[in-house]
Amino acid sequence: MAPGARLAALDEIPDGGARGFAIRTPRGVVDIFVVRQGAWVGAYENACPHVGTPLDWTPDEFLDREGRHIVCATHGALFRIEDGVCLAGPCQGDQLEPWPVALRDGAVWDASATISDSE
Repeated sequence: MAPGARLAALDEIPDGGARGFAIRTPRGVVDIFVVRQGAWVGAYENACPHVGTPLDWTPDEFLDREGRHIVCATHGALFRIEDGVCLAGPCQGDQLEPWPVALRDGAVWDASATISDSE
């Protein structure tokens, strides 16, 4: 998908779940994921801050069984959904890299096209 693209209708991302996307950027393709909790959505780059590996152990499986935390498939680190801060694991205190998204007209949109390269 190109920057600024519509990612999905809100109801295509399960409430209490997450879904991955690949975004084309000037620096190459960036894998991200969007987490949904009710009408709130947030997104992060799909890379562990500890070793850079993808977080999902299978496509679109980013959360623990209870849907309370993001989990790294490589070493089980737990991250807060609302801000990506690592709560437990080898990267404790570090955080996931946020990705800008917008909720508009019942859909989730990539908002990275509104960010300049200097930011």
